[in-house]
Amino acid sequence: MAQLSEADRDFAIRYLQATHNDINNLVSDLTEEQWDHKPEDGGWSVANCLEHILLTESAFLGMVQGTIQQSEANPSLDLSAIDGTLIGQFANRGTKVKTVDQFEPSGKWTTKQEMLDELERSRTKLIEYLKTTDDDLRKYKIALPGGQSDAYQIFLLISAHSQRHTFQMNEVLTELS
Repeated sequence: MAQLSEADRDFAIRYLQATHNDINNLVSDLTEEQWDHKPEDGGWSVANCLEHILLTESAFLGMVQGTIQQSEANPSLDLSAIDGTLIGQFANRGTKVKTVDQFEPSGKWTTKQEMLDELERSRTKLIEYLKTTDDDLRKYKIALPGGQSDAYQIFLLISAHSQRHTFQMNEVLTELS
C-alpha cells in the first residue's frame, strides 16, 4: 500500500508546529485586558479566536479519520496542485467567513492556560497521527463547502486556519495599541 510521501508528511508537521508556535508566542504573555478585548466592530476577542481554533481542530481530524474508515482510497486522485491555493484561501483574512454554530466560541475553557494546554494536546495528537499513519492521505477525497480536498490537505487547512485567526488576534491587539 502506498503511503504519504516524507516530503508531504514533513511539510504538514512543520506547518502545524510553526502555527502552534505563532499562537503561543502571541498569547502567552497577554494581559487579561488584551486576552478578553473584543474589537469595536463586534468581532471576536483573542480568547474567542483561540477557542474557535480548538473547536475546529478535533472536528477536522475526525473528518479525516471518518473518511479513511468509511471510503476507499482512490489511487488516481491527485489534488496536490491546489495545496498552495487552499492554504492561501484559508489563511486570507480579506475574505470574511461566518462560522457554523458548532464552532462558535462559547466559553468552554475558562483560562488562557487551559486553552494553551489544550492546543498543545491537540497539536501533539495531529502531529502524532501524521507521523504514524500508514494511509496515503493524498488518495482520500473530502468534500468541503468551498470544493474538494484530499485528506492530507485537511492538515494544511488546520494550519492555515490557525494562521488566519492568528492574523485576526493581531488585528484585535493592534486596536489596543
